[in-house]
Amino acid sequence: MSKTLLWNLEGLVLKTILFDLDGTLLPMNLEKFMKLYLDALTEKFKPYLEPGLFKEKLWIATKAMISNSGKTKSNEEVFMETFAKDLPIKKEKAWFLFDHFYSNEFSLVKKSTWQDPNMIESVKVLKEKQYSLVVATNPLFPQNAVYERIRWAGLNPDDFLYITTFEIMHAAKPNTEYYEEILDRLKLSSEEVLMVGNDALEDLAAAEIGISTYLLTDHLLNKDKQKNTPDLESNSDEFLKFVKAL
Repeated sequence: MSKTLLWNLEGLVLKTILFDLDGTLLPMNLEKFMKLYLDALTEKFKPYLEPGLFKEKLWIATKAMISNSGKTKSNEEVFMETFAKDLPIKKEKAWFLFDHFYSNEFSLVKKSTWQDPNMIESVKVLKEKQYSLVVATNPLFPQNAVYERIRWAGLNPDDFLYITTFEIMHAAKPNTEYYEEILDRLKLSSEEVLMVGNDALEDLAAAEIGISTYLLTDHLLNKDKQKNTPDLESNSDEFLKFVKAL
């Protein structure tokens, strides 16, 4: 790790660390995760919706959330309005099925994930040093699904000051409005924040509003789509050393 870069970050009034979840705090086989997730969720809706139609509507509704960059509707509202439009089942029934799935069958997806002792220790060290910690995961999932994945990572939702979920957020990565909403809610300036993530497109987008960034390379995503240069870049071993040196 470059000492100059470390010194540059120490020169900031760093108060808060934003952590991506999937592939950062929670290592995973993304391809296996998506297959297990989609198969289980499709099966949940199979008595009510033809699988092809369900997957089409799920994708359209997810894209609508990713495009959401306003302040008027939460990602949850955008998702449900888009998903339920012109469906043969009522929106209330669809929401019940989603909620029941995330409280039950979603646990089947855990087998695609594992824990990283370096990241568990990093969170512990940062808490001891009294940094505020945020789970800045792309808010495309409800709270119960996000909290569950935090526990899969060997962490506790109570470790974090703020956790982005689709109920409370009005934008998604890589839109800069997502990061602006976090800063606004926590009353922080960009100079007080470090974003840590493994997605070269979605997580490094924080740099566009002046947030310092740390790219983790253990489960690197979208390197070919990278638009911004991270302030620091390493695997989780080196990240733990960085945290201890802060």
